Amino acid sequence: MKRWILIITLCLISGLNMAQTSNELAAVLEVLEPGVTVQRVNTNNPIAVNVEAIVGVGDVIRTDASGRARITFFADGTDTELLPNTEYRIETFEGNDDEFRLSVSVLAGQTVQRLSRIIDTNSSYDIHTPAMQLAARGTTFAIRVENNGRSGMIVSEGTVTASADESTADVPVGFGVRATSREGLSDVVPATSFEELDAALDGCQIAINVIDDVRFNVRVSPSLEAQRVGTVDPAEVEVVIGVNQSGGWYRIPFRGGYGWFLSSTAEVTSNCAGLRVFPDDQLEDISLYDTIGDPIELP
Repeated sequence: MKRWILIITLCLISGLNMAQTSNELAAVLEVLEPGVTVQRVNTNNPIAVNVEAIVGVGDVIRTDASGRARITFFADGTDTELLPNTEYRIETFEGNDDEFRLSVSVLAGQTVQRLSRIIDTNSSYDIHTPAMQLAARGTTFAIRVENNGRSGMIVSEGTVTASADESTADVPVGFGVRATSREGLSDVVPATSFEELDAALDGCQIAINVIDDVRFNVRVSPSLEAQRVGTVDPAEVEVVIGVNQSGGWYRIPFRGGYGWFLSSTAEVTSNCAGLRVFPDDQLEDISLYDTIGDPIELP
């Protein structure tokens, strides 16, 4: 009997020493709404979690259409909330309470990250998505990964550094950014929700009422004094990308670049979260246009 107790004790000590040597940390998974599973590292079958569980490096946490969960890495307020239909993996979690390396992947769905502490140069907190990488230093921000891998992020506190391919941008509070695997980072735009982020980058549907058979002049800037680069039929304008600060001028995709037209009868027709507002002196890049001016039709 004493021999078995000694063997068990030695095994526990050996396991503890191995854990201390690897320096890996563990996090607490809390179920907020039923529908949460964990797939342990090097296993094939997910396990349903009803209340709480310990999760670590290599574990994949998933929520179904109604599930919600919170993963707490440190008790001081370093946690991540997983919204429904989310897939999340812990890549690296090592160190101690003062100095640590934390790396995770948001593979699908939406998460909200809270990092109450300011990370020093000896620590790191990195988030990977299919289209961009994010580095946090003490902030609160949300991530969305769509089914096609397009990834978005909006910051509600602090600043987050986003990178994709060879481009990098610091995203401050009240702004967001988006990325695809082919196009890299988008512009950093004002947004406090993903609906606002999409509207700022994709534009909004619009209807224009005109009485006569007219064409709108398209200019490189929202001003009657700006260079005219062509015209557009109002019936062809279905989406506008933004509006100028003073109002009345609308930005549209035009011949490989962007242009501006003036209209007093344009109305946004969809449930748009808000057009992106550009400064009145916004100047488009003429070199992007395929052609400038309108072709001359000979009789």
